Amino acid sequence: MTFVFIMSTIMLSGATGLLGRALYQRLAPHHQVIGLGFSRAQPPLVKVDLTDAEALSALFSKHRPEVFIHAAAERNPDQFDTDPQRSIQLNCEVTEHIAQLCTEYQCRLIFISTDYVFDGQHPPYEEGAAVNPLNLYGESKARSETLLQANYPDAAIVRIPVLYGEVSHLKESAVTTIAAQLKAGQRQFDDEAQRLPTDVNDIADVLSNTLHMMNNDLSGIFHISASEKLTKLAMAQAMAPLLHIDPNSLSAASVDSNAAPRPKDCQLRDTRLAPMGLTIDSDFSARIATVIAPHLSH
Repeated sequence: MTFVFIMSTIMLSGATGLLGRALYQRLAPHHQVIGLGFSRAQPPLVKVDLTDAEALSALFSKHRPEVFIHAAAERNPDQFDTDPQRSIQLNCEVTEHIAQLCTEYQCRLIFISTDYVFDGQHPPYEEGAAVNPLNLYGESKARSETLLQANYPDAAIVRIPVLYGEVSHLKESAVTTIAAQLKAGQRQFDDEAQRLPTDVNDIADVLSNTLHMMNNDLSGIFHISASEKLTKLAMAQAMAPLLHIDPNSLSAASVDSNAAPRPKDCQLRDTRLAPMGLTIDSDFSARIATVIAPHLSH
């Protein structure tokens, strides 16, 4: 199901990232999209440091967006242990400033959050479930959600699970990293934490169609997720034949005590978009084969 809805201006942060690229490609043919990036930004994307409040304010003043999709974030839970101050600044302070600018310019705000705001003890989680993050990454997103609900109550908070999609290199996403580990000889993977890996193109399609069906009047919390539940071991077993590896040669790994804690099962339940027919039904094995195939000969 595809809709076309012309909108004056959408500003998209994180446009060079995994999800940001998919959103840009999906939205740009039908909307005026100003994509923001930093280290990897090349024209037509705009290079900007989101922590530079004055630079970001100047972009709002110049383009006066009608919608801001905030997809930029530090997503690696272990990176928070390495540089917590910078990570929290990007995930929380920047989000608060964007909310203030959206209020000033009467701009709709769509904030990309995560299933890691939950502790994984009582899945599945509906939109109104109480949050209880286990690591600093989840905490930063939960804090950002609270900031938005207090300062910009009309914001749309979109929680998503672990993502995969077209990558420039296998280690660009947590899911395709598994293929890189298989290539490097790793044969043991976590078999405890249940994840719902979701293709970024599916997220982009659902968000694009949601913008149309809700006439851009989005507010509150939304959950978007595929339905196939897999551990890292199960994902590795799905990828193994593509690398001519026997899936039966793979086994469960012991828990890494040095890594940031991860929830065991933070499955999202969607009660808002599913009744509108906006669901994701994809075959992980088929999708991941398409994604990693270009990288298997290197």
